Amino acid sequence: MTLSNVVWWESLSSAEQLYWGIAIIASIFFLIQISLSFIGLDAELDIDIDDADGGFSIFSIKGIISFLMFFGWGGVGALASGFGSPQALMIAFLTGFLAMVAVGYVFGKLLSLQETGTVDIYNAINQNAEVYLTIPGNKEGIGKIHLNLEGKTMEFDAVTTSTSLTTGTLVKVKKIGVDNVMLVEPIL
Repeated sequence: MTLSNVVWWESLSSAEQLYWGIAIIASIFFLIQISLSFIGLDAELDIDIDDADGGFSIFSIKGIISFLMFFGWGGVGALASGFGSPQALMIAFLTGFLAMVAVGYVFGKLLSLQETGTVDIYNAINQNAEVYLTIPGNKEGIGKIHLNLEGKTMEFDAVTTSTSLTTGTLVKVKKIGVDNVMLVEPIL
């Protein structure tokens, strides 16, 4: 710290020092956090109150750092604008809270864009498929079908209660059984 920085710091009131200190320290942590996010080393610890809407969390490390950073800068700005300490505290708290909610909302929306890649096999019921490997009739053996499920062509084991179904036969999935074996019937 240079001499001019020390003189500047000592010229500040205790409230200004508090807001500047919080703003500078939280901004440093915010920059570190953003830098780690860009290189893929983003660690997130959430203290969720209610995560029912798919990831919206204001009480997270990101949210708390955002609150502190905007709280500090809001207080600095309010005092510099001539507001007294009580008004500066209200402005600092309000800007910090709004920033925390905004960050929680934005990151919640970003997280909702993630895809697990997991297919819900029960969406196959009543879907059309094509026999890939012959399915013996009367549930006497297992064959295979190709099914387009949630935008993915997938292969599943299948049985039928009808007569034997040969390769290329179009079928409809009627039921999902044990070990995800699908009960299929020919489309007539």
